Amino acid sequence: MEEKKQNIFFRLIKLFIWIAIIWGVIIYNNYSNFKTEKLITKNKIIEIKSWETIKDFSEKLNINYYFIKKYLSDNNKSDFWLLVWRFELKKDSNIEEIIISMQTPIAEKEIELTILEWWNIFDIDDYLTKKWLINSGEYISYSQNSEKIKALSKFYKFLNPDFITLEWYLYPDSYKLKYPLAINKLIIKQLDNFENKVYNKILSDKSSEEINKIINLASIVEKEEKSNSEKSTVAGILKKRLENNWNIWADITVCYPHSLTANECKMVISKYIREESEYNTRTMTWLPKTPIWNPQFSSITAVVNPNITEYWFYLHNTNTWKIYYWKTNAEHEANKKYLY
Repeated sequence: MEEKKQNIFFRLIKLFIWIAIIWGVIIYNNYSNFKTEKLITKNKIIEIKSWETIKDFSEKLNINYYFIKKYLSDNNKSDFWLLVWRFELKKDSNIEEIIISMQTPIAEKEIELTILEWWNIFDIDDYLTKKWLINSGEYISYSQNSEKIKALSKFYKFLNPDFITLEWYLYPDSYKLKYPLAINKLIIKQLDNFENKVYNKILSDKSSEEINKIINLASIVEKEEKSNSEKSTVAGILKKRLENNWNIWADITVCYPHSLTANECKMVISKYIREESEYNTRTMTWLPKTPIWNPQFSSITAVVNPNITEYWFYLHNTNTWKIYYWKTNAEHEANKKYLY
């Protein structure tokens, strides 16, 4: 009986080995065919989004993800990465031709860009770089070029020739421009937009120094409060703190001197909140050296027309982002535990 059990056991092992060998041969043959197979049945345009991975790409084209990964590894292309753009894939392309096509973005006559309101110049530069429109750092360099700022200040009343950055007035919006992208044309469109949508409407009667403070605080309100209905109350609290020589304690300001994007800042903000700098509103009793983002109209309006209340403190529920206000620090500290 024991010998019979052993025979059955060994037969099963042999069976599993043969199954593994057969599967190995099938996979090997399929992969060998994959390297020369015509994978695209008709000409098509494919668009890659900033969050998409090789796996997403394989699903879009209905191509085996593991075969793509092995092909890239076998052909010293492990560092291949997807560009955020649109690409044309030709009918009957094999994997090698697909990879080549995915490194050649379509040169469009006109491009549409969306600059988000919570972006700073580092975010915008990163966005344009990933769209394959500029070399990394070009937008930042232009925005901080003192000679260009002086030249532009002759055409825009709200610009001070002594500014060290254009961060203040690069208005967030959607823009259509010709390809290839000229950075100066994008920036001029942004400045024109600020002039028409903000300066001419609510700031034209104010001095350069007043505008400076308004935009600076608005850039903080932009990140401190998402809801337009609550921004004026938050602006009122921050203004009241400043007027009473309080530190405003807006931790989001600390990342700016380190040239970080919004996403990068989220990961390391705790690293900098005790750092001594001209941007740390925990350690200084005035506004940062420059604005930290390019605020939208609602945030600027909130600072121009703040809602002055009896509150001095606020916090958000981290799950719902609902904001809560308190009059005293004791109330503020006592209720922190309910907000997470």
